[in-house]
Amino acid sequence: MGGLELVDLSDDELAAAAAVGDAEAFAVLIRRMSPVLLRYMRRMVSDRQVAEDLAQETLLDTWKALPDFGFRSSFRTWMFAVAHRKTVDHHRRRRDLPVSDERFAELSANGPEPADSAEHSALMDALRAELENLPYTSRAAWWLKEVEGLTIDEVAQVLRVSNGSVRGHLQRSRKFLVVRLAPWQPGAQPSDDERSSDRGRGDRS
Repeated sequence: MGGLELVDLSDDELAAAAAVGDAEAFAVLIRRMSPVLLRYMRRMVSDRQVAEDLAQETLLDTWKALPDFGFRSSFRTWMFAVAHRKTVDHHRRRRDLPVSDERFAELSANGPEPADSAEHSALMDALRAELENLPYTSRAAWWLKEVEGLTIDEVAQVLRVSNGSVRGHLQRSRKFLVVRLAPWQPGAQPSDDERSSDRGRGDRS
């Protein structure tokens, strides 16, 4: 590495080194990715211990499969894809995978996206609660795009759906969250009617 510290390497550079047997590079990669992965798992699985277990399984599986990883995507995207399969399998075993999009049917809204307005703890608490009401795939698509910063193409790779499907899930999720988080919008009042106040009511439930 010519004196370059492992912590200065990109995720993909660390993964490439780990793929040829550099355990130290993988350890650095794990330290970097673990908080990100666990944060995602906790949004996808309500049981905290199960989320932690699935995160550990995901990291173990990526370690085992790294020698065969062809870098056709970034390591980060691949890791989320493995995590997605883990959570889907978990929900299927429990027979509680939410798949219906019917709750979105009558929703429509205009205004800033929730990710742009999530500035204080009250809103974040509300956002976390409302995310639980999203169908699984819509929740995953929203989280990967808005929080983890993946592109549409990358989210599609993770979820194994088309780009158009990802856009559809994002559009419905954003409309749903804008409506449900309306009391936290700038100038909002805790009502479903038009808001006219200049001050938000983030402390109202």
